[in-house]
Amino acid sequence: MVTRIFLFLCFCFLLGTPLSGQNLILNPSFENYKYCPLNITNTGTLLEEVSLPTSSSGDYFNTCGSNDFAVPSNFKGSQKATDGSGYVGLYFYALNDYREYIQLNTSKTLREKHPYKIALQVSLAETSSLALKNMSIILLNKKVKFPNGSALTSSRLDLQEDIMFHEVKLKPNKSLANTDDWITLTAEFDAKGFENHIIVGNFSNNLNTELLEQEGSVLSGDFSYYYVDNLALEELPRINYEKDKIYVLERNPFEPKGYELDAEAIASVKKIFKYLKENAEVQMKITGHSDNVGKPEYNKFVSSLRARAVALYLKNLGIDDNRIVWEGVGDTRPLRNGKIKESHMSNRRVEFVMTEFQDK
Repeated sequence: MVTRIFLFLCFCFLLGTPLSGQNLILNPSFENYKYCPLNITNTGTLLEEVSLPTSSSGDYFNTCGSNDFAVPSNFKGSQKATDGSGYVGLYFYALNDYREYIQLNTSKTLREKHPYKIALQVSLAETSSLALKNMSIILLNKKVKFPNGSALTSSRLDLQEDIMFHEVKLKPNKSLANTDDWITLTAEFDAKGFENHIIVGNFSNNLNTELLEQEGSVLSGDFSYYYVDNLALEELPRINYEKDKIYVLERNPFEPKGYELDAEAIASVKKIFKYLKENAEVQMKITGHSDNVGKPEYNKFVSSLRARAVALYLKNLGIDDNRIVWEGVGDTRPLRNGKIKESHMSNRRVEFVMTEFQDK
């Protein structure tokens, strides 16, 4: 009886809780297919909710496919699916700017000025002789179809009067030359409010494509072919800071004498910049802190450098000086009253508060 009540309460809780992290891409792992790949077939006719934006066609691989189009081994190499039983394969670089792309639908049009995160996974096929240095995706307002297999550059898209689009650069978590594992590429971006289709591929011609270093010059027969799988597009919560509330800057702990911003801190400051840019009525006070190791005068100096580093980064991004106030207070405001040894690291921190802007 107790178990039934517990399950009922959990069910009610789920009904009243909005789902978060919902993937907005339809058929994101290419698991919904009409029939198994047995030979060279137009990928757009094989997969649900997937189309081809040019006349070129990629390949679909599945555990149910023939020897050439199977998973894990196929005519381009060997790789297990990162999710499910299938994935697609595309030429990202080939002779005469030949390219292959896939075009996917979203479940709804993205909301203007709302933050989103996109992710996908790729793996370089063993038969490839080249690897790309970076990748991106293009988001559009409608499905497109171009008549040839040349690189789908921004200049080609610009020629279409009824097409709105923008390119989002992706960040890989490891080298794109990796053939053993799947590489995850991610990006966060603000939607423009028209996006309902996504194209995956290389949007530069051969001359403008950045390649990873390889031995010797690029030959006419060289190419770069990637397996693609497991796309995800999620809406992120909008950045918001309550006024007059103390926040601690997200970052790894400062070194004892350190004040430079690491990658995590820079990402945090960029979020703060976005909030300040969207809320002109807000100003920010930044306070640097230190531990109690060393002389008080030096501790105050280091804490001031920490606060100043955040202020300068925001100013360089475009926030006016009169909207930022900063100071260092040394070790005068320790966390946990300084009684715990581990608090040394947490005391080496930067705090900030958002307040009403008062122009002097």
